[in-house]
Amino acid sequence: MPSGRSSTSDGGFTDLAAIASLAGDPTAYDVAGIVPAHVVVPASLDELGEVMALASSAGMSVAPRGGGTQTELGNRLEHLDLVVDMSRLDEITHNPGDLTATAQAGVTIGALQAKLGERGQFLALDPPLPGRATVGGTLATGLSGPLKWQYGSLRDTVIGMAVAQPDGRVTRSGGNVVKNVSGYDMSRLHIGGLGTLGIIAETSFKLTPRPVAEATLLATFGSARISLKAALGIFGSRVMPLAITAFDDDAGRRMALVVPTSGHHLAVRLEGRPLTLERLVRECRAECDRRSPEAVDVLDPVIAEGLWRGLADFGYDDDTAPLAGARAFVQPSRVADLVEALTQPLDRQTAPPSVVSNPAHGTVLVRWYAVDGQPSGDGLARVLQAARSVAHGVAGRLVIERCPADVKAGFDVWDEVGDSITVMRRLKEQYDPGRTLNPGRFVGGI
Repeated sequence: MPSGRSSTSDGGFTDLAAIASLAGDPTAYDVAGIVPAHVVVPASLDELGEVMALASSAGMSVAPRGGGTQTELGNRLEHLDLVVDMSRLDEITHNPGDLTATAQAGVTIGALQAKLGERGQFLALDPPLPGRATVGGTLATGLSGPLKWQYGSLRDTVIGMAVAQPDGRVTRSGGNVVKNVSGYDMSRLHIGGLGTLGIIAETSFKLTPRPVAEATLLATFGSARISLKAALGIFGSRVMPLAITAFDDDAGRRMALVVPTSGHHLAVRLEGRPLTLERLVRECRAECDRRSPEAVDVLDPVIAEGLWRGLADFGYDDDTAPLAGARAFVQPSRVADLVEALTQPLDRQTAPPSVVSNPAHGTVLVRWYAVDGQPSGDGLARVLQAARSVAHGVAGRLVIERCPADVKAGFDVWDEVGDSITVMRRLKEQYDPGRTLNPGRFVGGI
């Protein structure tokens, strides 16, 4: 395996400068505290391919970077010579008649949604920090947001992709029309893969018409379990919400959300034509009323918009950044068990976590904040290990998204993935035998 250490010679980076622009201060591009020697900013897919070819041949270790919103995610890199800043790859091609669009990796989600919104369409996802998060980074991290319940995962929106391989080849899979059945869907290897096998350079998406009208119902209950029972009642009813998200008072306070009553909250996002929307609100309210809520309100649209933005950004923006954060995955029927167990105090210096859950698709966001000073590394490590054991106890999995570097060094933040790690290792050996891309950062240290 190339060490990457000799690649930082002036000659190598002089060659890089002849291909693409070099960025200024590398300390602004650290990945979980590791600062690269240099940063390159390609302006085209051809330049990106040339950069990767040179980096690979020189034995450099490389990390792609979009908006920098998820640099804490993953295991600690073994080393890092070069960051590839994708921000200049920012072209959008919109085909409104086909309900498709193609965006380069450096386009922010916010810019893409604004462009599509001009023609009454949108990309059916709501990841954290859309004003900064890029298309490439969002796909690489696999974060899609609360709308996943109605519209499916990121993989369901992608119809084609161009990827820069470690050897410099730019390969394409799929196409730019929805009805595309030729070839293998290679894009699935890269969505959620954190740039381990290649750098996502360009993606074609299928789009969705914007809802005619929306309403958000907010119900408050006396316990998390009752709130989540109401969520499952809606989940099993005839109602098909855009999103169902539960959160506790502490999470609401940290997001500066205005809620009418204290307790455990359930937000239900609905869409439809006016008469349909009235019926959906009525049926959701009835499901909530069966559990004796403290309050049930239909939110003002402006307040509702802020609520959903806050829920998607929770734990990722500066205002709610935690000491440690995790994302757990479990069957919807076990979400209440997981939330109740996670919110038991496990360390006197670490308060019970703030929790936001999307029970319809079994995703639970957990955020720990320091109390009376920051807990010791050993104490926080015990809390995170205990939380992981709790997730395993309900047949779930817990990925640690953020924690101090010294704590992260003690375990694989991705949790156990079973026999699939064997397949992942083989794919890494096939696509990136020199371990050029993000060495050690992904599952199992691959």
